[in-house]
Amino acid sequence: MSKSSPEKVSKVPVYWSTILLGVVVAAVFLMAIFTYQVQENERALVITIGKISGERGPGLHLRLPLPIQEIVKFDIRQRCFDGNVGNLEETMTADEKNVIVGIYTIYSIKDLSRFKNAAKSLASAEEYLSNRMRTAKGAVVGKYRFDQMINTDPKKMMLSQMEADMYKQIAPDVMERYGIEVAKVGIRTISVPEKISGEIAKRMKTERETAAVRVKQRGNVEAENIKTKANQMKREEITKAEAKAKELMAAGDALAAKHYAVFNQNPELAAFLRKLDSLKRILGTKTTLILDTEATPFDIFKIKVGSLEQDNAPKK
Repeated sequence: MSKSSPEKVSKVPVYWSTILLGVVVAAVFLMAIFTYQVQENERALVITIGKISGERGPGLHLRLPLPIQEIVKFDIRQRCFDGNVGNLEETMTADEKNVIVGIYTIYSIKDLSRFKNAAKSLASAEEYLSNRMRTAKGAVVGKYRFDQMINTDPKKMMLSQMEADMYKQIAPDVMERYGIEVAKVGIRTISVPEKISGEIAKRMKTERETAAVRVKQRGNVEAENIKTKANQMKREEITKAEAKAKELMAAGDALAAKHYAVFNQNPELAAFLRKLDSLKRILGTKTTLILDTEATPFDIFKIKVGSLEQDNAPKK
């Protein structure tokens, strides 16, 4: 009998790349089911079997799959909200003037649990906030006069106080009801109805003209005061100068009297010396003059002919 050859055993190939890909896909799938990501501007509310079980901040967190756990994310960034109703409504002031006041609020979701239980959506919460803004605006504006909202004098403006009053009426109520934190309530616009804007412009023009007249009158009074003071100072200075001049004249007269006393001892010599002084002042440099010897002080050059003839006559 012949021996038969042993059967060859076939080998099954192993595809490791496919297995690795499957593992990666499974891991990603499991991560998608059992983890969730919260962004920096978000907060997440964890609801386990229909009940709120916690809150989570930014980062990667574990979770149980639906329907055991539900993750609800909320954007907690601040929002600026102008209100949905009442922006163009006229509101009466304390002095019975109609104005149109637009306000805004800056808010954010603070209490996630309260917001989730009370608000079906962000739109419903903003609708309630808008109604509260409308009510608070009417109540607060009605307590202030028109000139406390629109005025050229900053000291008379009460806008900051009005914003604070509206904040006190809006913020606590919205926080208690929806868990929304109102950071600020501000006045965005103030205008008047077209039918009375002309009257207001005329009144403001009259006030400005009256103020200009007062300023002009005050300037005239100040100008007169300055002129009066200047004239008084002028008279005082003139009086002082006249007194000083009289003192100098008296001193000069006294000094001249001493010289006159000396001159009186020899009047002819004094006159001669005065004439010489005059000549010195006139002839300060080399000068050629044609003079009238009859005029003083040049009469000293006059030669008396009679006296010369007598002096030159031969003696007997």
